[in-house]
Amino acid sequence: MSNAKNFNPAKPVGMEIVFYYQCPYCSRKVPLIAPVEPSMGQCDACGNQFPVVPADEKNIRYIKTILDNGKAAIDPNFV
Repeated sequence: MSNAKNFNPAKPVGMEIVFYYQCPYCSRKVPLIAPVEPSMGQCDACGNQFPVVPADEKNIRYIKTILDNGKAAIDPNFV
């Protein structure tokens, strides 16, 4: 007999919002998790760093609240 267990699909327990910033050196779209303060991004293709404009923290908090930190964004067919 097999010891394989049947698992139900996992539900999200949190979420992050990803913003894409265009690298000024090589034009690659660099994904960054919603920076809410002025910071430096680093391109994963060319390795150069560049300053990024921060996301509005109030909007990020609002989206996460409305989506119940990801729980309200799941497909109801899988609940």
